Amino acid sequence: MKGFLKTFFASLLAIVFAAGGLFILVVILFGVISSMSQPLPQVVNGSVLVFDMSASIQDRPVGMTRDAFIDEAIGGQRLRKISLRTLTRGIRAAASDDRIEGLLLTGSFAVEGYGSGFAALKEVHEAVEVFSESGKPVWAYVVYPTARDMYVISAADTIYMNPEGVVSDTGMSMSYPYLGGFMKKYGVGVQVTRAGDYKAAAESFVLEGMSEPSREANAAVLEDFWSEYLSVIANGAGIEAAEYERMLNELGMLTAVDAERLGLVDELMFTDELIAALRKVSGVDEESNSFRQTSMGDYLLDKVKPMYSSDGFVAVIYAEGTIVNGEGNEGQVGGSGLARVIRKARQDDRVKAIVLRVNSPGGSALASEVIQREMRLAKEKMPVVVSMGSVAASGGYWISAYADRIFAQPNTLTGSIGVIGVFFNYEELAATHGVNFDTVKTTEHADLMAQFRPKTEREMSLVQRHVDVIYDSFLAKVAEGRGLELEAVAEIAEGRIWSGADALELGLVDELGGLGEAIAYAGEQADLGEGPAVMELPEARNFLQDLLSGVSEQAADAKANLALRPLVDLYREVSEISSRFNDPKGVYAVLPYTVVVD
Repeated sequence: MKGFLKTFFASLLAIVFAAGGLFILVVILFGVISSMSQPLPQVVNGSVLVFDMSASIQDRPVGMTRDAFIDEAIGGQRLRKISLRTLTRGIRAAASDDRIEGLLLTGSFAVEGYGSGFAALKEVHEAVEVFSESGKPVWAYVVYPTARDMYVISAADTIYMNPEGVVSDTGMSMSYPYLGGFMKKYGVGVQVTRAGDYKAAAESFVLEGMSEPSREANAAVLEDFWSEYLSVIANGAGIEAAEYERMLNELGMLTAVDAERLGLVDELMFTDELIAALRKVSGVDEESNSFRQTSMGDYLLDKVKPMYSSDGFVAVIYAEGTIVNGEGNEGQVGGSGLARVIRKARQDDRVKAIVLRVNSPGGSALASEVIQREMRLAKEKMPVVVSMGSVAASGGYWISAYADRIFAQPNTLTGSIGVIGVFFNYEELAATHGVNFDTVKTTEHADLMAQFRPKTEREMSLVQRHVDVIYDSFLAKVAEGRGLELEAVAEIAEGRIWSGADALELGLVDELGGLGEAIAYAGEQADLGEGPAVMELPEARNFLQDLLSGVSEQAADAKANLALRPLVDLYREVSEISSRFNDPKGVYAVLPYTVVVD
């Protein structure tokens, strides 16, 4: 009877879970049908275009699907993502759209992965400037603006701020986690080898702080980024850059009153006062009793359409995320997957030129070479241009080196031409739990890549030899691709990072500019003109893919017990490290962790 009851309740529980899952699926499908039956959003004549900046601006295309019903059905909120090119196209189009009276910037940018980097936001800033130059007003309303927000809204004609707000800009910094102490404490063995005195990625696993070469390179890049940022803010506010920096050093974060006194904002007002002011510009929306407005999301759905041409296309191919072997996961660049995308593009007779948009800290040396090979083959058939985003370093530079022309922003982080070998072992950790390994083998180095023991000095010397060979190959490829002397490349390599501005002087990039300039150049080289039709690859995920991804993510969050969430987060972090470091040879051209400049 006891066994029967156990089986019965287990079966009953399974039925309950199945019924619950079926109910959720029905709710979601009902939401899908309801969403699909709704009419497409309309742009209101004479309206203010409202851009809520509370989103992650990523390089890759984002599926223009309505996912709000998923949030309603499952009870969660997902971070909005907007494609950089879609957003800038929309803002520029609105500048000449008679239905739009002005542009309002509000909210605060979100950062996820490599999204919302300053190099990308520079292009958003420039698009807002184009809108303003059309003669239409640009307003901004902020409460707790970050440095990213200030960078973009500095292009506005009038900046309003909540009287109780604070400018959350305290300067820029680079911070990396150093795991040397953690690894020792928990018995995780790490052995590293590298080529390049400035190649700091391996340091993260063995040291407890920055080495002097790493600190030197980071400080130099940060100084360039900060100088460019200050010039943009000062120019927008009509103040001296030194005065703004002095105020930050003196006060830390600026209050709304401080910001108004300094000239960073034009007027302090509450939201209701802003609405009243804008109602005088656009008129009153009878339904909401607010000003007449069109959201940026609705405008992009209405205005930004796929491009068609009988003359041919410029294929914009996105390499965004860490470079890994194989297909890669979401937020990664799979070497095999991206190589296949490039191969299909170069074999497509409709494609007349390729622009590779790189926003990557690098990763697997092998995967980077797989991608670079396809880039070189494409170059034999058509113009190949690289547009560097916020980060295009190490393996990200590897895949860029042979382009006909490389564009970067002044605040692009690039270079890091160097190689590391990273090898983990858990012998000590296993021993503390009574686990030992014993091995038989056919050759001396048959278990060279095993993770249950550290490598011998002899084995590490063999690995170093391999790292040196790949580093020499990296240098030779950069020299050949960029038309530089090998000795000159060796001097600026060593794994050192550079700003886009410095990279231009060193010959690592050809021109300062964004994705738009790169596309225009590629179009001209392919005889398609400055405004060619564009094909974006890989394509955005379709509705079903987006739906299933959202369901799985939010279902996992909904089921996770609050007490278990730290463990879930730790598991995800460990999984991310494992997936990033998957080179079969253990050799990488990668930056240390995710580079975030705040």
